[in-house]
Amino acid sequence: MFKALAHPMRIFFLEKLKEKPWRVCQLAAEAGIPKSAASKHLSQLKEAGMVIDSKKGTKVEYSLTAPCILELAACAEKSVLENKRKQLGL
Repeated sequence: MFKALAHPMRIFFLEKLKEKPWRVCQLAAEAGIPKSAASKHLSQLKEAGMVIDSKKGTKVEYSLTAPCILELAACAEKSVLENKRKQLGL
């Protein structure tokens, strides 16, 4: 799960999916990246169990499985930053 959270683009996608379900092409346009790159990021999130997909005709929509995933990511980020500050003596 943490490996899937390691890329800022995937965090961005999770934030967007917290609002509502999105299609790959919409997320790619929102992020300013190619559709193939967005699809790869979403596949990694799906493998980690963070998102699910559902077909709407010929389109595939992604949605967040549990909003608490973002809280987990924020907690982990805060912990890492605090530990890094301690190591640097800040």
